[in-house]
Amino acid sequence: MVSKTSKKKVIKTVKRQPNPAAVLKKVASVSDSNKALQKEIKVMSKIFGENQKVLVSMKGMIDTLTSTLEHIQKQSKQINIIEDDTQKLYAGLNQVRTQSNLINKINNQTEKLENELNKISEIQKTSKTQEISQKVDESMNSITNNSQMIIKIAQRIDEVRDDLREVSGKTNSFLEITSEMNKLKENIEEISGKTENLSTGTQVVQSLKQEFEKIIEGVAGTSKLNAELEAIKISIDTISSKASKIDSLGGVIDGLKQQFETVSSTVNSSDVISLESIKELGGKIDKIETEIGSLSKRADSTADTLKRQDASTAEFHKKSEKLFQEIQSVRNVTNKASSDSSKEMMALLKLSEYQSNIRMNTELKYGESKDLEKMAKLTSEIVNLFDKISIESGEKIPLPHEVRQWAVSKILDCADKWEIRFSDVYSILTNAIGRDMLKESVRIQQVRDIYGIRAVDEIRRDLNIS
Repeated sequence: MVSKTSKKKVIKTVKRQPNPAAVLKKVASVSDSNKALQKEIKVMSKIFGENQKVLVSMKGMIDTLTSTLEHIQKQSKQINIIEDDTQKLYAGLNQVRTQSNLINKINNQTEKLENELNKISEIQKTSKTQEISQKVDESMNSITNNSQMIIKIAQRIDEVRDDLREVSGKTNSFLEITSEMNKLKENIEEISGKTENLSTGTQVVQSLKQEFEKIIEGVAGTSKLNAELEAIKISIDTISSKASKIDSLGGVIDGLKQQFETVSSTVNSSDVISLESIKELGGKIDKIETEIGSLSKRADSTADTLKRQDASTAEFHKKSEKLFQEIQSVRNVTNKASSDSSKEMMALLKLSEYQSNIRMNTELKYGESKDLEKMAKLTSEIVNLFDKISIESGEKIPLPHEVRQWAVSKILDCADKWEIRFSDVYSILTNAIGRDMLKESVRIQQVRDIYGIRAVDEIRRDLNIS
């Protein structure tokens, strides 16, 4: 161990003195390098300053880009909403076009009906109606004349009946005359048997001749026969009382017989004439009855024609009134359909506008209670609009229940996003849309998720929800 320690070498450091020229060179090189570094530092500082400016400008650009991107996102959402609304509008416009085609067809049909009615009214105003009225007047005049003729014929028939009664009385009187003549013949035969030597009865015979002549002359006037026959009876009685002793009157009696035969023949001829006159009167009466029947048939036919004309005019008036009523009903239906369709389209447009406004409000990041009041006011306006349309159209067209629930849920979502208290939201909803609608449209689960169980208890207690 001692040998090892003794063998160690001792190294001595020799300090060299620097050369001044080398030192100067080094100093010069260091100064040059410093200058170069200073230049580079200056250049780098300029570059850093420019880079800072560029970074500041880039930061502004990035901020503008972020704002533009946010704006573009909002606009894209609005564009999507507008596209949905435009699709709905196009669907509604297609429905309106189809309905407008129907309305045009209905208008054309109404115009055709109006033209036909104008033609019918012109035809009524033309001379045909005047001719019909003239014919009706003529037929009425003929009926009145026929009625007067019928009255005259009835009077004539009554007169003929009276004449027939008189003729029948006359025939009875002629029959009585024949019986009386037979009695006279018998009396004359008795007188001829008793009057063989009578000379004082010439005056009586002459009186009998005169009376027989009067009887022959008075056959036409049948009203005086009864009195003459009574006179003859009286004269015959006187003759029979005076002719107990007559002998010289045979020839006179024969003449009287001939005269009685002539009288009986005249009486028979008068009977025949009376029967012929009765037959002629019966024929005339039959002719009058046939004429009366023909006149009554004509009167019945004219009455039937008048009834038919009255019925045809009544049917025509009924048809024209029916056509007018149908035209009025068609007009009312078309007007109602057009007004209902226009009102429905307005309601759909208002509904789409309302939904787009609600969606735009829900896209806002920041909002206040005023925005909620605006949304609730829009909801109440759209509900009132649908109620008004249902009242005017007569059909129940309320706002759908899903739309009401959607509106209330969107208002609650906006209140949650904008951090608005439940009491404020509840007062806004009750004041704007009412308690009944809020009770039907609010979702309890949504209120529980946003505001908790206390809000749910308050709603159930205030709205009487079980």
